[in-house]
Amino acid sequence: MTRLIRVIAAMFISVAVTVGSANFSAAAGEVTGSEAEAGEKEEASKFLVAIDAGHQEHGNFGQEPIGPGASETKTKVAGGTRGTSTGVPEYELTLDISLQLQEELQNRGYEVLMIRETNDVDITNSERAQMANEANADAFIRIHANGSESSSANGAMTICQTPSNPYNADLYEESRRLSDLVLDAYVEATGIRKEYVWERDDMSGINWCEVPVTILEVGYMTNPDEDEKMQDDEFQKLMVKGIADGIEAYLSEKKGDGPATEGTGAAAGAETSSEEEKGTENASAGETAEGEQPAEGEPNEEDNEEERRLEEERRIEEERLKKEREEKAKAAKEELSQAGTVPARKTEKSADEMNRIVEDLCKSILGSGSEGQKEEIDAEMSELEKELRDEIGKLGGKWSLYMKRLDTNETIGINEDEKMVAASLIKLFVAGEFYTLCEKGELNVEDYSTQPDLMISVSDNGAANTLINACTMEKVNEFSKEYGFNETELNRRMLEWNGTENYTSARDCGVLLEEVLNGKYVSEAASERILKALKNQDRKGKIPAGVPFEVETGNKTGELDNVDNDAAIVWSPNATYILVIMSSDTYGRIDEIRKLSSMVYKSINPDEGSDKAAQEGENNGEAVAEQSEDDSAAESSTQ
Repeated sequence: MTRLIRVIAAMFISVAVTVGSANFSAAAGEVTGSEAEAGEKEEASKFLVAIDAGHQEHGNFGQEPIGPGASETKTKVAGGTRGTSTGVPEYELTLDISLQLQEELQNRGYEVLMIRETNDVDITNSERAQMANEANADAFIRIHANGSESSSANGAMTICQTPSNPYNADLYEESRRLSDLVLDAYVEATGIRKEYVWERDDMSGINWCEVPVTILEVGYMTNPDEDEKMQDDEFQKLMVKGIADGIEAYLSEKKGDGPATEGTGAAAGAETSSEEEKGTENASAGETAEGEQPAEGEPNEEDNEEERRLEEERRIEEERLKKEREEKAKAAKEELSQAGTVPARKTEKSADEMNRIVEDLCKSILGSGSEGQKEEIDAEMSELEKELRDEIGKLGGKWSLYMKRLDTNETIGINEDEKMVAASLIKLFVAGEFYTLCEKGELNVEDYSTQPDLMISVSDNGAANTLINACTMEKVNEFSKEYGFNETELNRRMLEWNGTENYTSARDCGVLLEEVLNGKYVSEAASERILKALKNQDRKGKIPAGVPFEVETGNKTGELDNVDNDAAIVWSPNATYILVIMSSDTYGRIDEIRKLSSMVYKSINPDEGSDKAAQEGENNGEAVAEQSEDDSAAESSTQ
């Protein structure tokens, strides 16, 4: 190719001698541009991209190890979600986008491996990963779409492993970088709302990988607008361009040229004439229009490096806090008393904290303290109930609240026995019947791997439906009545619309959480496992966002288009308490739930400093706001 270009260039030189230097300059410029483009493709051809179109026409619900050598198993290939407006199944959308992405990357000069090119295949998630491994792919992109019980849920996210993944933690840095660049370029090209990069270690299609990998959730097929948009031919071109730009930005860094400006492509460093041809592609990804260098005062490479450094520090701090919370959760388990009350959360204790713990122990032995102290707590609870009623009275719609202090057993109830739409809170009751049948020997808990946990911790709808099918709706309802959960009804499966709804009450959920905490919900083993899933909850944008970040919580959310619920245990410094808030027929509910949660926390913990608690609660809400939508990765979370 280079020899041919040189021959053509020589021809142009000959022409220039005859017709003049001006014409030669134009001709030579065209040659230079062609040579640069050829150089780009030559560089790109050194890279192999593996593309996996998520799911397949027929799911494979057998089990396979979640990672190499793992005893834990997971469904081989889940069925995926479906467009609520178009009716298009996820496996068709992902293949359509993947085939277009294949063509786009090949046009840019990249080698491409397609994991599947038809819908009628049977390839498990581990096999898909191993295909990319055997090809030694430079990047493995897995295309999926999201589903939610809430039709308003929208946006795109990417998924990769955590830094402590037991199977391929050494790939974290590369996979996280790939996830960041693909997500940023995708939302830039499409205008779809950016959710976040979700780090998790329960995805077999990631755990089996030996190459950098990311899962891209392109949008919500359960959102009518997003569903229809993703079936539009012109919009699909933007989707494909964004994904390709992100992959190209990542691979340009792998050349060894250092971190790439997003959108610069594999030929970063190509001659100016080539970058000018890209124009706004580079401008949208960090460069100025026409590929120029940033003007004075605009971010330069040092600024970008500083931004990356701060982002890395933030990530490290998040991991430290996560590890700290896990250690505290383990310690809290050891503090469960025979009476079922959990004392204040275990921490690195100051002298004041140690004194408070001694006081708590004395209270548990001698009673709740002096009559004066009891009267003081009674007065605080009465004042808190008045404030909560006043606040809820301003909101409109339907509200229900149940709160219980576990140190004094005092409760506050506001419409606490009213039957409300449960949304995903119903999964707490499904878990109860599931573990009951396991205790009876009618089901084997090992056959369901992590599905009971994922149903709670990430509100996985596919897992919930699997357990409902195993238990039957009739038995779940019988279980609820036997336990005295009189307002609880399971009438439909998740994402299955049959003209009915699932129901529960704030009191039913609060009593259930207390049974879990006491180790009495079905059995001690079942309670312990459910409690762990509650503490590992990913969706902490409601009640947990109303308390300081370092305070341990365990919760289960639920939401539909016009419903927002949350049921939580809060291990606050002064007292452990249960709080359930349910709402429907009103809007702006998440912020209001956070506010109500903050009011409860500050009433019980006035010594924490109301300004500090309020600020930390606000920061916590901002930190997890993008994760507040229940079931946001429901269907795709099972891969």
